[in-house]
Amino acid sequence: KQWYQRRVRGFNRLSSTSSEQENISSFVNSSRFPKASSPIQVILFAVTLPLCLSLALIRLFLGLQALVILCIMPKRLKLRRYFLRLVLMLIGVFLHVEKPPKKSFKPAVIVSNHVSVLDRLLVECCTPCYTLSVRDIPLLVRLVVGSLDMTPRHEAPPPTAVAKTHLDNSDVPILTLPEQIMTNGRGLLKFASWPFSISPDVQIACVEVKRLHFLSPNLSHVFSSSTSDFFWCLFSPAHFATIRFLSVGEDWKDRNPEQKASFTQTLISNELGVPALKLTCHDVSEHKKSLVKEQVIDLDSLVRQVVEVLPNIPESEIRADLMRTRDTTQTIYNLVKTAPRTVPNKSQLKSTAAAAAPAGSTGKSSSGSVFKNPVARANMLELKKAELIASGRARYIEKHGLSNIDS
Repeated sequence: KQWYQRRVRGFNRLSSTSSEQENISSFVNSSRFPKASSPIQVILFAVTLPLCLSLALIRLFLGLQALVILCIMPKRLKLRRYFLRLVLMLIGVFLHVEKPPKKSFKPAVIVSNHVSVLDRLLVECCTPCYTLSVRDIPLLVRLVVGSLDMTPRHEAPPPTAVAKTHLDNSDVPILTLPEQIMTNGRGLLKFASWPFSISPDVQIACVEVKRLHFLSPNLSHVFSSSTSDFFWCLFSPAHFATIRFLSVGEDWKDRNPEQKASFTQTLISNELGVPALKLTCHDVSEHKKSLVKEQVIDLDSLVRQVVEVLPNIPESEIRADLMRTRDTTQTIYNLVKTAPRTVPNKSQLKSTAAAAAPAGSTGKSSSGSVFKNPVARANMLELKKAELIASGRARYIEKHGLSNIDS
């Protein structure tokens, strides 16, 4: 019944509109925490922070101790996989194998979706394997799973050549992640075709990971590193993972690599109940660049606003403070508080007040906009103060006949 419900849910999601599928921001996270967090969640996080940090340090110590034992054990030893599952339980990762791999089938390549930094360890708990990706995973995971030796990026041979050379000398399969980048699990990126050209003997794995935490932090995001993702795995109280191994069908060997990649993507998406996207890892990289560009543009506009109010402060100091606060009012307060005190003349106050007020606004609307803007309101008060002092000084000079004194 659960299998049937997943199939129906998968086909329903696949029938959604293409515009909904191509919204890349729905399938990759741009930050670690969700934008909407209740005050209760924040309070619970602050209360449990020391406990979670202590838990992360204990788990890291246990993981380093277990790493030595796992490196000594042979790769094919069945006891090694049971020990690895026990270690994962100690660090808070609970694995449930819903569909184990067939013992009679010996694959050369294992293909899986990519939702967390734990994916390789979860597959390793079920079947021994090596991985080709050695640059985007933490050293601890790399040593446990095992990675093939590859030359630097600019001299690296094609991944298929490295994999075929390994399979000629070993019967341990190779784990590949055709998405080539982590998603949030709400969609499946387009699979690369090169893993399916290594060998026709392919085993498909379907991985799901859920995190238990008060703030529900994301497993990864576009700006995170693999080390920070792994730390959050140690920091969070628990993870619940499910893995299912799927069969490929009888006409598998008659398909070309592109058809195999499309078929595998559809099969996993139906199993997970998520849409199979036409987006690739390159689209995610472009999305990341656009997010960085938007942040730079927003920062430049904030810098210009502060420069209009404080023209005597160097732009480098303004930018450095804005990168920390991301708020013009707070940055102006910080800079005014730390800068040497100077008395601005009347023309400077008028120019800053006019810059703070919206262009083209006069009369009542201009006054209303000034009082809505705290910076413009402060500048207007300073201007009124300077005018009162100047008018009082002029009356005093006129009353006592001091007009010959230079004002």
